[in-house]
Amino acid sequence: MIKKTYTLIYSYFILIYLELILRLFTVGSVDIRFLYTALFMIPSALILYILSSLFSAIVNKILYNTIIFVIGIYFCVQTVYYTIFGSFMSVSLIKMGDDAINNFNEQLKQGISDSAWAIVAIVAILFMTLLISFGGFIGFERLNAKLTMISVASVIIAHMACVMLLTAGGTGAYTVYDVYHSIDASTDSSVQNLGVLTATRLEIQQNLFRNYYTKKYIDKESLYVEIKEFSSEEYNVLDIDFNGIIADSASPEAAALASELAKIEPTRKNEYTGIFEGYNLITICAESFSPYLIDAQITPTLYRLANEGFIFNNFYASYDSVTTNGEYTFCLGNFPDLSRSKKDNSFIASSKNELPFALGNMFKSIGADTYAYHNFLGTYYSRNITHPNMGYDVFRTPDNGLDIAPTWPSSDYDMIVESVDDYIDSGKQFHTYYMTFSGHYQYNWANIMCVRNRSLVKELDYPTTVKAYISSNLELEKALSYLMRRLEEAGIEDRTVIVLTTDHYPYGLDEYNYNLFAGKKIDTDFEKYKNSFICWTGAMNEPVIVNEICSTIDILPTLLNLFGFKYDSRLIMGRDVLSDSEKIAILANQSFICDNYRFNAPDNELTVTTNTQIDDSEIESKKNYIKQILNLSRSILNTNFYQYITEE
Repeated sequence: MIKKTYTLIYSYFILIYLELILRLFTVGSVDIRFLYTALFMIPSALILYILSSLFSAIVNKILYNTIIFVIGIYFCVQTVYYTIFGSFMSVSLIKMGDDAINNFNEQLKQGISDSAWAIVAIVAILFMTLLISFGGFIGFERLNAKLTMISVASVIIAHMACVMLLTAGGTGAYTVYDVYHSIDASTDSSVQNLGVLTATRLEIQQNLFRNYYTKKYIDKESLYVEIKEFSSEEYNVLDIDFNGIIADSASPEAAALASELAKIEPTRKNEYTGIFEGYNLITICAESFSPYLIDAQITPTLYRLANEGFIFNNFYASYDSVTTNGEYTFCLGNFPDLSRSKKDNSFIASSKNELPFALGNMFKSIGADTYAYHNFLGTYYSRNITHPNMGYDVFRTPDNGLDIAPTWPSSDYDMIVESVDDYIDSGKQFHTYYMTFSGHYQYNWANIMCVRNRSLVKELDYPTTVKAYISSNLELEKALSYLMRRLEEAGIEDRTVIVLTTDHYPYGLDEYNYNLFAGKKIDTDFEKYKNSFICWTGAMNEPVIVNEICSTIDILPTLLNLFGFKYDSRLIMGRDVLSDSEKIAILANQSFICDNYRFNAPDNELTVTTNTQIDDSEIESKKNYIKQILNLSRSILNTNFYQYITEE
């Protein structure tokens, strides 16, 4: 039995070893929170011990090494994923494995290369486990029924003790206790606070038992609210019977959501309401865009667009990776379902929902023509399903009528050249949406988009990675230059609005290269998310400077107000930046930025940025507000709530 004890000790050692290697390679340091990871490895090691004791010695030995091998490979996958995307992989993204292998193969090779020492360290411990196991240093004999029962009881007791000890750090929002129990905790926060194995176990657990975690047992009588009257002349509201939704909805979650939405203060209309009514709109979600690309000499068209029209000086893109999430938030004004219980990416989930406030549907409702384009396969991220549902009557991609090659990546310039004739001379009001691709990672001279403009960047004083990044984005600059010329030739530049933002931070530039590109040291918790919300039209003689803090979720309601659309601001979680509503930038990891302070959610750390005294109650209120935004966004998606909207 001594060797069996060694099996338990070794199991604990290898799990801690794997968590430690991953933590050092990704986060770069170990803090006091690693104690929680270490604690939860105790019941995990006990489970491994039990599994190595159920059958004959040889079967147990093979089973044990197989489990350790699978766990080790999973840690390698998480390491490579973090190397590429700068974040940890959630369980829900595993479904996209085929797409990743088929389309990210070069990025995967580079990610493996960049993760080499961590992968070697992980593989080394796997081989060591084989040697120790088959060398007889640890035992695999079968336990009798009594010892098995004692071991199972030990797992339960150890797990309960770990959960109870979480309260030592407090139970408020964003504490380790909250990260463990809350379904809306991000994968990054979960890993940094609890470790990879515990975070994965919680995601699987809450995914499998989603109905248990989200089902609400509610007395409808308690949900009815006294509806405060708001004039549609002064506020962006519709005449919605929230209590009627509560009464008629078969879904308890939808009824509870209606009650919560009815209590939200809508945004006021303002001096900019409807100033673009009747205009055309071209929206562009630019792959991995950075505000440091905007340069009067290198990208003159981008420079012009960014310095005319509305200039949003304090805009933050909410995401560090995952295009579909950034695109969802830009297009729908809500956060996707970022909870552990999510089963699929939210854009795909939304494809069966009513989306009346999406710009395609809004423009279509007033008789305008609607178009959407992407310069890669329409089946990737299922855009061939999601984008028509947003109201785009024409959706063209290289595999669906767009006459360009579906290379990885492909040209933004080619996409716009091949699409602009669809709408430019139609004589009708139109809305066009572009999801670009030229700026996609990775940035080297093997990337065909980088090579296209290599001669234009060869004299720049940057490393190859930065020059290649700029070169790939010159395809976007050329595309915009061509688009502007065509608008001017058609005589509609002063009746057309161009809006451009990004899907996420350019994760293909590591911290060193991004700092060189920016010409300064960038704070990786907040400042790296600082980006562009370009809103240009040729009709504006003077720029409008907007210094209010905002983020991706705020773009849609701001545009709906500018174009004078009828919408209900209580039903979109973003806020019109030009209104008098509270201004805050929300990041996908639940961190947030206000005028006087910033809150880092993964570390539960507050930084005051002015001399203003910040009351603790205000911070708690903000934390709860962020959670409310995420929860309401998730419920709007998962209940298909917009199906209930009918004006009285």
